[in-house]
Amino acid sequence: MSATPQFLIVDDEQEVCNFFSYLLKQKNYSAVTANTGTEAMLKLKQFKFDTALVDLKLPDANGLDILKEIKKVQPGCEVIIITGYSTVKSAVEAIQLGAFDYVEKPFVDIDEMEQLLERSLNVKEESEILSLAQQELGFIVGHSQKMVSLVSAARKIAKKNITVLIQGETGTGKEVLARYIHSVSHRSDRPFLAFNCGAFTETLLESELFGHEKGSFTGAAHQKKGIFEQANRATLFLDEIDSASPAVQIKLLRVLESGEFIRVGGEELCKVDVRIITATNTSLAARVEEGKFREDLFYRLDVASLTIPPLRERPEDIDLFLNFFLKKESKAKQLPLKQFTENALSLLKKHQWPGNIRELSNTVSQALLLSRDKLIDTNDLPERIRKDTSATLEINHETATAEQEPGHPADQGLFSCTGGGKNELNELLVRFEKTLLESVNFRDGFDFEYFYRDINRWRDLIIARLIENALEATYGNQSGAAKLLGITPRALRYHLHKTGRHSEG
Repeated sequence: MSATPQFLIVDDEQEVCNFFSYLLKQKNYSAVTANTGTEAMLKLKQFKFDTALVDLKLPDANGLDILKEIKKVQPGCEVIIITGYSTVKSAVEAIQLGAFDYVEKPFVDIDEMEQLLERSLNVKEESEILSLAQQELGFIVGHSQKMVSLVSAARKIAKKNITVLIQGETGTGKEVLARYIHSVSHRSDRPFLAFNCGAFTETLLESELFGHEKGSFTGAAHQKKGIFEQANRATLFLDEIDSASPAVQIKLLRVLESGEFIRVGGEELCKVDVRIITATNTSLAARVEEGKFREDLFYRLDVASLTIPPLRERPEDIDLFLNFFLKKESKAKQLPLKQFTENALSLLKKHQWPGNIRELSNTVSQALLLSRDKLIDTNDLPERIRKDTSATLEINHETATAEQEPGHPADQGLFSCTGGGKNELNELLVRFEKTLLESVNFRDGFDFEYFYRDINRWRDLIIARLIENALEATYGNQSGAAKLLGITPRALRYHLHKTGRHSEG
């Protein structure tokens, strides 16, 4: 930072430029103004700035483009976006592109504005304070640039009283991120309430969320306050929001728009002030396209959208998580601290982690209990880790491709897998079919009935193991396993019953 901090103010309203110029000069700071994007580009060539305040909408430019240009030519310059309420979503996008923060017109709280300007000049100090806060929460960000940028955006969004939508695969840590947002928000001194929308039937979900009056349905022996009333002035985290029925979606929309709702079977209007953070492991935009989620509710929830990358996209963080959970589990189980052997670490790093951080945590816990030595070796790891599935698929894929005859595509055999587009599985099935048919020798006699019974038993066994793997990936959650398999929970229960395998949901 220069001896006298220098600010760039870019806004097509001269009154806004005058306001900031006066405010900054009162603090003995230097201020340079520009009313257009073209003018702003010229100023960037002439001066070096510590902070720039940039209007999102200019006559000749988009504030996001100016933000990108500033970060390119003067990366040390912090950018504060100036926006109106209708463009808050774009302002949040600006934060994800590297903006320090955003302010909404009209500027009401001058003290808060001055604090924001001061903080923009002390970014390093603020980052250190927030880093300590993350450690206290046990929130491990890692080294991945995707996660560092995501958490930086989450931290800035947390201070705003807006809804947040967190998307990501099962086990990526959506609730952990939601708790972090709450902990650095203005509501941190109030409770954080977490609620899973996928854990209840439609009738129960409405009652749990909004409460009910005595006698409103069979078993309603007394009045009950719902989770929204309990979360008044606090933060409410709604997981698996895509599971909400159309009727519940309508009520959720009303709460978001007005803060009002009526209990099930009631007439009295209840009013609450709740910060809502929602999460889903599916694409809500895709659900809207399919007609399974209300478009107006989606836009209300999608004001600030954060997507957590899966663990397989951040391999540089695997070591960090392994060590973190190893220390945590050793302390919790009062066991001596152990280490992974090089071979075990090699297998763990090759694994694709479909269950993400949750799967990794459970794997460390299991390996710690199974190991009988100071070192955790490959034999102490779960079977799914020991199978180098990805390497096997790659070898089979190359072999199948090399041996496949022209004009005979992999998906035209007796067996094919069309859902999900897994070419490797198609090719494995074609190779199995080819081997099976070539091994049959009719001259030596062939028992078709015996073969028919065996192939059916094999089919049932494969289906059962597929379901077991899906349940393992979702840690026993039948609803989650059904989603992974692309079937309904009812169909999943049917197959579990048929194959004689039962699992807690």
